[in-house]
Amino acid sequence: MKKIIIIALCNFSIIVLGQKPVFAEAKLKSVTLYEQSAELYSNTSFKIAKGSSEVVITNIAQNIDESTIKIGSKSKVSVLTYRFTTDENFYKVELDKKNPQHKVVLDSISLLEKKIKDLDFQRTAIANSIVILDKNQTINSGSGSYSKELQKLIDYYQKKRTELSIELNKAEMSSALLSEKLDKLRTKFDLNNQELEKYPKGKLVLQISSDSSEDVNLDIKYGIREAFWRPYYDVVIPDINSKAQLLYKAMVRQNSGLDWKNVELHLVSGYPNVRKQIPSLSAWSLFYQEPVAAVTPGIQADRAENYASVRSQSAAKEVSIAEVAVVGSSVSRNQLNVAYDLKDLYTILSNNQDNSINLDRTEIPATYTYYTIPKVDRTVYLIAELDNLDKYNLINAEANVIFENTNVGKTTLNAESTDSKLLLTLGDDKRVSIKREVVKDKTMEKSISSSNKEQQFAYQFTIRNNKSEKIKLRIIDRIPVSQDKQIIITLANKGGASYNEETGELIWDIVLNANETKKTEFSFKVNSLKNKVILGL
Repeated sequence: MKKIIIIALCNFSIIVLGQKPVFAEAKLKSVTLYEQSAELYSNTSFKIAKGSSEVVITNIAQNIDESTIKIGSKSKVSVLTYRFTTDENFYKVELDKKNPQHKVVLDSISLLEKKIKDLDFQRTAIANSIVILDKNQTINSGSGSYSKELQKLIDYYQKKRTELSIELNKAEMSSALLSEKLDKLRTKFDLNNQELEKYPKGKLVLQISSDSSEDVNLDIKYGIREAFWRPYYDVVIPDINSKAQLLYKAMVRQNSGLDWKNVELHLVSGYPNVRKQIPSLSAWSLFYQEPVAAVTPGIQADRAENYASVRSQSAAKEVSIAEVAVVGSSVSRNQLNVAYDLKDLYTILSNNQDNSINLDRTEIPATYTYYTIPKVDRTVYLIAELDNLDKYNLINAEANVIFENTNVGKTTLNAESTDSKLLLTLGDDKRVSIKREVVKDKTMEKSISSSNKEQQFAYQFTIRNNKSEKIKLRIIDRIPVSQDKQIIITLANKGGASYNEETGELIWDIVLNANETKKTEFSFKVNSLKNKVILGL
């Protein structure tokens, strides 16, 4: 009985070893993309025979995290083992034969090469026949039927020579046409080879056991590291009569070694949960520290660094991305992150190039005002003021500012800011000018007592609107603020500005009609001691 079992096992081993591997190509269906990694979901189908089979699954990304591979199936099979390889020579010949385009081109090349070879044989035979025909043209002149034989020879030569020449010409033309086709096929073959070089190097090698012949469907999941996405905004302002368009976008790139072609894309804020165990809590003890008589600078610096390190660690806090509605997609949120399930299918090539994806579009009312601070710079800037930003559920992200189809700069949208307003600089406008001058007859100094003096400073603004439409202009200036009780500063004339006593800031909001010029002035007084020099005035 034991001998029979041993013989049976040996036969089974021979059958298993003799079986050819089964090849299948994984079809990438969806990608869940985190900020610095991704999870890829593929499926494949194939047929296996009863018993144990080796299955080679191609079209797997090259740069994968092998510890994240998960294989599942609803078929009645058992996946005994699996391994990942990027060996280019692994089953290379068999894989080339499995490629339909590759095989068709190779078969066509072989067929044409055989036809051209046959034609070469035919051309050689015809050419040799013509040589023989040309050399055998002599007739015995002593014969009584010389003239008749000569005529027959001429007729035969002409007919046969013509036939052979026509056949040779046809063979040469056919050979030329086939050679042209062969060159095209070889070019196509080279292109196919180039495509094969770009084909993903990753392969999964599985050992699968089945109790019967089975059509198998496999689901394959694995993680990759070389994939990234980040959110950003485009703030698009067509002109100063339009609302601001806030475009929420995602910048996506990947270099996994596998092109993502027409896949479902899911964007997830944050990172995958790589921590597998909850942290432990160490003991907390209190004790008196012995007084230290003297501390060397080096030791003191080390303790300061350690203290700063502990402080920075304890102050660290998790920042989550706020929920944003996505056009044509759904948004889900848990305690750890926010996920965006995009409606359309996307193609992201494995070339580490940025791909921009539109997620949402929101129109925000904007107020357009010209700003200038002539004390520092006489340039007049056009500013767009976006208000009530707290109701749009923005996130912390960089934003490109685009005005009149021109990228005018970048800014940062801070979702954690308590200010609900955002000021965007759209550029300077040379058609609005301002001049700040000292009013000499109102700028003076006088004595008000034996120990005190009073100085008065006066300034005038001259504003000109050279535009063909009405504008709103905000002018910002300030008077000094005293840091000494013996220095008394008073605003003599605020010239219609709003005044902040704590900061000394003056703000004028002026409306200028087309081609209008306006003037305004302000002045302030400084009461101080005569024998003291005031710094900062």
